[in-house]
Amino acid sequence: MLDVSLSMEATDVAPNRLLVAQRAAKEYAVGLGPEVQLGLITFAGTAQVQVHPTTDRAPFLAAVDAVELAERTATGEALFSALATLATLDTLAGVDGRRRIILISDGKQTVPVELDAPRGAYTAADAARSANVAVSTISLGTALGVVDIPNVTGPAHRVQVPADPDSLREIAQRSGGDFWSATTQPALSAALSAMTCHR
Repeated sequence: MLDVSLSMEATDVAPNRLLVAQRAAKEYAVGLGPEVQLGLITFAGTAQVQVHPTTDRAPFLAAVDAVELAERTATGEALFSALATLATLDTLAGVDGRRRIILISDGKQTVPVELDAPRGAYTAADAARSANVAVSTISLGTALGVVDIPNVTGPAHRVQVPADPDSLREIAQRSGGDFWSATTQPALSAALSAMTCHR
Protein backbone atom coordinates (compact mmCIF):
# COMPACT_ATOMS: atom_id res chain seq x y z
CA MET A 1 0.00 0.00 0.00
CA LEU A 2 1.36 3.38 -1.02
CA ASP A 3 0.19 6.74 0.30
CA VAL A 4 -0.23 9.22 -2.57
CA SER A 5 -1.70 12.11 -0.59
CA LEU A 6 -0.41 15.63 -1.23
CA SER A 7 1.81 15.52 1.85
CA MET A 8 3.94 12.91 0.10
CA GLU A 9 5.33 15.74 -2.02
CA ALA A 10 7.23 17.10 0.99
CA THR A 11 10.97 17.41 0.38
CA ASP A 12 12.18 16.63 3.90
CA VAL A 13 13.07 13.22 2.44
CA ALA A 14 15.01 14.21 -0.67
CA PRO A 15 14.07 14.61 -3.43
CA ASN A 16 10.57 14.13 -2.02
CA ARG A 17 8.69 11.49 -0.07
CA LEU A 18 6.79 10.07 -3.03
CA LEU A 19 9.78 9.70 -5.34
CA VAL A 20 11.73 7.98 -2.59
CA ALA A 21 8.81 5.62 -1.94
CA GLN A 22 8.48 4.84 -5.66
CA ARG A 23 12.16 4.03 -6.04
CA ALA A 24 12.26 1.84 -2.94
CA ALA A 25 9.04 0.02 -3.86
CA LYS A 26 10.38 -0.88 -7.30
CA GLU A 27 13.68 -2.02 -5.83
CA TYR A 28 11.77 -4.18 -3.34
CA ALA A 29 9.61 -5.73 -6.07
CA VAL A 30 12.57 -6.66 -8.25
CA GLY A 31 14.31 -8.30 -5.30
CA LEU A 32 11.43 -10.60 -4.33
CA GLY A 33 11.51 -14.30 -5.07
CA PRO A 34 9.62 -15.32 -8.22
CA GLU A 35 7.05 -17.25 -6.20
CA VAL A 36 5.90 -14.22 -4.19
CA GLN A 37 2.63 -12.62 -5.26
CA LEU A 38 2.71 -8.82 -5.03
CA GLY A 39 -0.07 -6.29 -5.49
CA LEU A 40 -0.45 -2.54 -5.15
CA ILE A 41 -3.07 -0.34 -3.56
CA THR A 42 -2.64 3.43 -3.66
CA PHE A 43 -4.64 5.77 -1.51
CA ALA A 44 -5.36 9.39 -0.84
CA GLY A 45 -9.00 10.36 -0.18
CA THR A 46 -10.02 6.98 -1.62
CA ALA A 47 -8.25 3.68 -2.15
CA GLN A 48 -7.50 2.22 -5.58
CA VAL A 49 -6.48 -1.37 -6.24
CA GLN A 50 -3.89 -0.74 -8.94
CA VAL A 51 -2.55 -4.29 -9.22
CA HIS A 52 -4.07 -7.48 -7.84
CA PRO A 53 -1.51 -9.84 -6.29
CA THR A 54 0.53 -11.55 -8.99
CA THR A 55 3.98 -13.00 -9.56
CA ASP A 56 4.34 -10.79 -12.66
CA ARG A 57 6.35 -7.74 -11.59
CA ALA A 58 5.74 -5.70 -14.76
CA PRO A 59 2.25 -4.44 -13.81
CA PHE A 60 3.47 -3.46 -10.35
CA LEU A 61 6.46 -1.53 -11.69
CA ALA A 62 4.32 0.28 -14.25
CA ALA A 63 1.67 1.17 -11.69
CA VAL A 64 4.22 2.55 -9.23
CA ASP A 65 5.62 4.79 -11.96
CA ALA A 66 2.15 6.05 -12.88
CA VAL A 67 0.87 7.14 -9.45
CA GLU A 68 -0.50 10.65 -9.04
CA LEU A 69 -0.94 12.72 -5.90
CA ALA A 70 -4.40 13.59 -4.59
CA GLU A 71 -6.04 15.25 -1.59
CA ARG A 72 -6.74 13.69 1.81
CA THR A 73 -5.64 10.39 3.36
CA ALA A 74 -7.99 7.44 3.90
CA THR A 75 -5.64 4.94 5.50
CA GLY A 76 -8.37 2.81 7.01
CA GLU A 77 -10.27 2.54 3.74
CA ALA A 78 -7.07 1.42 2.01
CA LEU A 79 -6.46 -1.25 4.64
CA PHE A 80 -10.00 -2.56 4.27
CA SER A 81 -9.50 -2.67 0.49
CA ALA A 82 -6.31 -4.65 0.95
CA LEU A 83 -8.04 -7.12 3.26
CA ALA A 84 -10.88 -7.57 0.78
CA THR A 85 -8.39 -8.16 -2.03
CA LEU A 86 -6.54 -10.78 -0.02
CA ALA A 87 -9.80 -12.50 0.93
CA THR A 88 -10.78 -12.75 -2.73
CA LEU A 89 -7.38 -14.13 -3.62
CA ASP A 90 -7.75 -16.80 -0.94
CA THR A 91 -11.14 -17.81 -2.30
CA LEU A 92 -10.22 -17.84 -5.97
CA ALA A 93 -6.66 -19.09 -5.88
CA GLY A 94 -6.54 -21.25 -2.79
CA VAL A 95 -3.64 -19.29 -1.37
CA ASP A 96 -2.49 -20.73 1.95
CA GLY A 97 0.87 -18.97 2.42
CA ARG A 98 1.61 -16.13 4.75
CA ARG A 99 -0.20 -12.92 3.90
CA ARG A 100 1.10 -9.47 4.73
CA ILE A 101 0.21 -5.88 4.01
CA ILE A 102 3.06 -3.39 3.74
CA LEU A 103 2.01 0.21 4.28
CA ILE A 104 4.31 3.08 3.25
CA SER A 105 2.95 6.42 4.40
CA ASP A 106 3.78 9.64 6.17
CA GLY A 107 1.07 8.53 8.52
CA LYS A 108 -1.57 11.21 8.99
CA GLN A 109 -5.06 9.82 8.35
CA THR A 110 -7.60 12.54 7.55
CA VAL A 111 -10.59 10.51 6.34
CA PRO A 112 -12.23 9.72 8.67
CA VAL A 113 -10.75 12.00 11.31
CA GLU A 114 -10.96 9.38 14.07
CA LEU A 115 -8.58 6.46 13.72
CA ASP A 116 -10.98 4.17 15.60
CA ALA A 117 -14.02 5.11 13.51
CA PRO A 118 -15.77 2.20 11.74
CA ARG A 119 -13.65 2.76 8.60
CA GLY A 120 -10.63 4.11 10.45
CA ALA A 121 -7.11 2.73 10.39
CA TYR A 122 -7.17 1.30 13.92
CA THR A 123 -10.43 -0.52 13.23
CA ALA A 124 -8.94 -1.90 10.03
CA ALA A 125 -5.80 -3.00 11.88
CA ASP A 126 -7.95 -4.91 14.37
CA ALA A 127 -9.78 -6.54 11.46
CA ALA A 128 -6.44 -7.51 9.94
CA ARG A 129 -5.39 -9.28 13.13
CA SER A 130 -8.69 -11.15 13.16
CA ALA A 131 -8.00 -12.23 9.57
CA ASN A 132 -4.45 -13.30 10.48
CA VAL A 133 -2.97 -10.62 8.21
CA ALA A 134 -0.06 -8.65 9.63
CA VAL A 135 0.22 -5.01 8.60
CA SER A 136 3.83 -3.87 8.60
CA THR A 137 4.15 -0.11 8.42
CA ILE A 138 6.88 2.32 7.43
CA SER A 139 6.65 5.95 8.47
CA LEU A 140 8.30 8.02 5.74
CA GLY A 141 9.22 11.58 6.63
CA THR A 142 10.29 13.87 9.45
CA ALA A 143 8.68 16.41 11.74
CA LEU A 144 9.84 19.17 9.38
CA GLY A 145 7.86 18.31 6.24
CA VAL A 146 6.10 21.13 4.37
CA VAL A 147 4.24 21.35 1.06
CA ASP A 148 3.10 24.30 -1.04
CA ILE A 149 -0.61 24.01 -1.85
CA PRO A 150 -1.72 25.81 -5.04
CA ASN A 151 -4.31 28.55 -4.60
CA VAL A 152 -6.40 29.54 -7.63
CA THR A 153 -7.05 33.01 -6.18
CA GLY A 154 -3.51 33.85 -5.20
CA PRO A 155 -0.06 32.55 -4.33
CA ALA A 156 0.40 29.03 -3.01
CA HIS A 157 0.27 28.64 0.73
CA ARG A 158 2.74 26.56 2.69
CA VAL A 159 1.37 23.83 4.94
CA GLN A 160 3.26 21.87 7.57
CA VAL A 161 2.96 18.11 7.05
CA PRO A 162 4.96 16.39 9.79
CA ALA A 163 5.16 12.62 9.64
CA ASP A 164 2.93 10.78 12.11
CA PRO A 165 4.87 7.68 13.15
CA ASP A 166 2.76 7.11 16.26
CA SER A 167 -0.38 6.08 14.36
CA LEU A 168 1.60 3.83 12.03
CA ARG A 169 3.31 2.17 14.96
CA GLU A 170 -0.10 1.53 16.53
CA ILE A 171 -1.46 0.05 13.30
CA ALA A 172 1.45 -2.38 13.19
CA GLN A 173 1.11 -3.33 16.84
CA ARG A 174 -2.64 -3.90 16.64
CA SER A 175 -2.33 -6.14 13.57
CA GLY A 176 0.75 -8.08 14.66
CA GLY A 177 3.06 -6.46 12.11
CA ASP A 178 6.36 -4.63 12.34
CA PHE A 179 7.08 -0.89 12.35
CA TRP A 180 9.94 1.08 10.85
CA SER A 181 10.66 4.77 10.49
CA ALA A 182 12.58 6.07 7.47
CA THR A 183 13.88 9.55 6.68
CA THR A 184 16.06 8.62 3.68
CA GLN A 185 15.79 6.29 0.70
CA PRO A 186 18.51 3.96 2.06
CA ALA A 187 16.58 3.68 5.33
CA LEU A 188 13.36 2.90 3.48
CA SER A 189 15.09 0.31 1.32
CA ALA A 190 16.63 -1.26 4.43
CA ALA A 191 13.21 -1.52 6.09
CA LEU A 192 11.74 -3.22 3.03
CA SER A 193 14.74 -5.54 2.84
CA ALA A 194 14.22 -6.51 6.47
CA MET A 195 10.63 -7.44 5.65
CA THR A 196 11.86 -9.63 2.81
CA CYS A 197 14.28 -11.42 5.12
CA HIS A 198 11.56 -12.10 7.69
CA ARG A 199 8.75 -12.82 5.25
